[in-house]
Amino acid sequence: MSMTAAESQNEPEASLGEAELLLRALLDNLPVAVCRYDREGIFRFHDGKGLEVSGVQPGAHVGKSVYELYASAPEAVESIRQAIAGKGSHTISEAHGVTWETWVIPVRHGGEPGAVTITMDATAARQREQELRNKLELIEKQQRVIRDLSTPIIEVWDKVLTLPMVGVVDSLRISEVMDNLLSAVVSKDARFAILDLTGVDAVDTRTAGYLIEMIQAIRLLGAEGIITGIRSNVAQTMIALGLDLSGVTTVGNLRAGLKLCMQRMARAGEGGGAPAK
Repeated sequence: MSMTAAESQNEPEASLGEAELLLRALLDNLPVAVCRYDREGIFRFHDGKGLEVSGVQPGAHVGKSVYELYASAPEAVESIRQAIAGKGSHTISEAHGVTWETWVIPVRHGGEPGAVTITMDATAARQREQELRNKLELIEKQQRVIRDLSTPIIEVWDKVLTLPMVGVVDSLRISEVMDNLLSAVVSKDARFAILDLTGVDAVDTRTAGYLIEMIQAIRLLGAEGIITGIRSNVAQTMIALGLDLSGVTTVGNLRAGLKLCMQRMARAGEGGGAPAK
């Protein structure tokens, strides 16, 4: 259906009326404050429900200079100055106990440059974001605790550490364990570190290599690494990979490993010490 001349003439006016209606609905119901400034930084529009927080009445700043009113906030003033010059910005700030998110937008009115600021109360959104961040941090801490509990480093005797490992040991887990064990060897001035694999069901190909590297790293720190309780399937994996175990001390179980450590310490004149408390 074609539009009549009268309808065509009334279309811009109708559209303008719709825009004003929508703007009024936004300003009256959402926690926003909208301002427009002319080329001199004078308020030409100042309205919005968000002004309630600051106790300023809508329209109270109209006709006033933003540079004078907010001289104590040079960053905010400069962002408006730059917007009038054509460069917009987006900032998040705190004021009156509220988190404000502000967009500073260059505009032109009647051919003259100016700026519009749209400021929204983002407190609730920021609180939800912080709560989510806190939950993620808590989950990460819990995961670290679980990993530590699943691979505890125990000082079973003076200068003797043991690392009982359980379940399926993948390359990511063994990499983390390696860092922790080497740090413990240094901090405890350990002479022996026993890797007890009695509870390990399976290892991947990279993990088997990591175990050998761990023994070598322990040796570089002046201690001796001993592997105990290797299951047959784990041993087969290591052999299939062609890993050189000739320089690695292995014994059947943890008890035998502890006995070996005490014997070697006794021969070295260290006497075995006393059980760690």
